Amino acid sequence: MMDFGNFVQLIQESDVITIFGHAVPDGDCYGCQIALRELIRDNFPDKKVYAVGSGIPPFFERLATMDEVSNDIIASSTAILVDVSCLRRVEDQRVVTAKRWGKIDHHQPSDLESFDGVAVVDSARIAAAEIIAEIALAYRWKISTLAAECLYLGMCTDSGRFSYRGTTARTLEIVEILKRRHIRVRSIHAIAYYESPERRKMKNIIRRKAKMYEGVTYCYLPVASYTRVGLSGDEALRLVNALARVNKEAHCYGLFVQMEGDQINVELRSNNGYAVHGVARKYGGGGHRYASGCTIYSTQNQVEDVVRDMAMTGKDEDNA
Repeated sequence: MMDFGNFVQLIQESDVITIFGHAVPDGDCYGCQIALRELIRDNFPDKKVYAVGSGIPPFFERLATMDEVSNDIIASSTAILVDVSCLRRVEDQRVVTAKRWGKIDHHQPSDLESFDGVAVVDSARIAAAEIIAEIALAYRWKISTLAAECLYLGMCTDSGRFSYRGTTARTLEIVEILKRRHIRVRSIHAIAYYESPERRKMKNIIRRKAKMYEGVTYCYLPVASYTRVGLSGDEALRLVNALARVNKEAHCYGLFVQMEGDQINVELRSNNGYAVHGVARKYGGGGHRYASGCTIYSTQNQVEDVVRDMAMTGKDEDNA
């Protein structure tokens, strides 16, 4: 069991706490922000706690909205990062004005991402929400139904409904504990996994445009390919797993989405134990061992370079 003492002490010593996540929040990021906010409010009622960022609007009516916070409040607060490795990756960059920082994260550590604060990091956990749940259980905090549902959302979505590598017996034990808080799983799934006609059409386009190179399935999407179906670049990028079963022989796959100008956002994924984290780090990105991302630029012809590097990715010994 990790030592959470310094992190809990940070909460105890802080009168105002702001909770930040990464850009383009996913279920784990949003779930962690709301869950941690509710846990602190319920167990430390004298604290002022705010969740800052865009969140996931389809969940606002079902779970909770984000907070609108002034610059002065952030500057007077302790900022806690969740599901994000360093300050430069935080969605709302006002985070740098906070008095001090803490973070809870499960991404692979990187020498390129220093953090000057109290950190609780465990890259063996399937979701940052799992770490927050462990803290709450270790300190016997009250866990409301809302907090439990948000923790479940984070763990469920980051684990691919508990099917990805990294899902452990402890993950499933925590889920069973959360279910005792009367969470409504089906309604969470209905929102998290809703497939709009636009998303379905985009998935079909990605599969049709997919190419193969020495065990790598990849697809490049210019701006027109996703705007034509009514999606943003970020929404298209989230559909990387449409490539998962395009070719059963592929050991990893990647989606390359052109954004504004020369910028291309990249999501990399593994099949069968081929770690892609090193490739993402080479291009200034990061993430998890088998699921990472980075940003490259079309002016440098880097798409082909990334694909070649993915083709050279070796299989982990414990998955050989």
